[in-house]
Amino acid sequence: MLFPTRRRRPWKSRGVLEAVLLLVCFVITLEWLQIISLSPSLLLFNGTVFKKASRLAYATILLPCRDDSPSDSDPDPYFTSIRLLNYQLQYDKATRSSTQISFIVLATSKVQSWKLEQLSNEGAIVIGVEPLTSSWLQPGVERWKDVMAKLRLFTLTTYDLIMFLDADTFIISPLDGAFFDPAAQIQWTLMTNKIEKDEAPLPATYAFATLPEVLRSNHPKAALPYPNFNAGFFIFSPSATLFNYYLSLLELPGRFDSTYPEQNLLNYAHREGGNMPWRQMDMKKGWNTNLPNLDDLSKVKSVHVKGWAEEQYKTTELSMRWGAKRDEMEKYFGRMKR
Repeated sequence: MLFPTRRRRPWKSRGVLEAVLLLVCFVITLEWLQIISLSPSLLLFNGTVFKKASRLAYATILLPCRDDSPSDSDPDPYFTSIRLLNYQLQYDKATRSSTQISFIVLATSKVQSWKLEQLSNEGAIVIGVEPLTSSWLQPGVERWKDVMAKLRLFTLTTYDLIMFLDADTFIISPLDGAFFDPAAQIQWTLMTNKIEKDEAPLPATYAFATLPEVLRSNHPKAALPYPNFNAGFFIFSPSATLFNYYLSLLELPGRFDSTYPEQNLLNYAHREGGNMPWRQMDMKKGWNTNLPNLDDLSKVKSVHVKGWAEEQYKTTELSMRWGAKRDEMEKYFGRMKR
């Protein structure tokens, strides 16, 4: 007696493949969720998993007021601008970090103590430092006399990456994503170029990411292939070895032009053709620009500009936005004190 043959459903049938695919995707998703939840070295950002530099910070530096560019109503607009930076990065819903990222303020010993206390009360991490100097340095502006103290940020090795922002920076939209720019990732130091014998050893790894210098406010939309950068905005990895390397440069008269002291030192240390070249961040992201024009305000996330000095930059809209945000900050911190 012949029995009918049972018809087997082919393994490659559409229904089976879809079921298997769904099962695989489900398992992979569970694995990734488990990895992310267990590992502090990974972070989910905008739907993408990144290897995380788990200790991030924003930072700036406060120097003694030397009466350059003060406004009629504010004898130290740089102090006010740093307070505004702190407000924008930590409290303002329009610009604050999506995760808790500290804001560090380096301050030299001659800064008035009440300013440091106020910044600390408003949530900044204030770190007192001594200036760095050398007898041969000749800064182009008196206020820049102590600006080399900025280099002491490189000793803060409890952090993996730090974003430095000059005191006269105004935030337009959140900057968190800049830490994940490919240029900001830690990389191996090159050993293929000439190493000067009178300079200290280089670190094995480093990170130094920034943007090309902007020389005028009527700059073109595309970045100019300028070899130097402005030291008012950069992301770096702290390193004691790197800091000691910088110190060795201070002991070599004429190794760099000291008109713009720390900026030219950093441009020399991270020059193109050197062993630690600076890496250019994604210009399309608009992380920062120097000497902004009105067209920039809708395209960038931060601007390096003295917002209180309207007559200097002739950007009335920016000046008005800066003033409005300052007033908003004062009201916020006023409520905080109650």
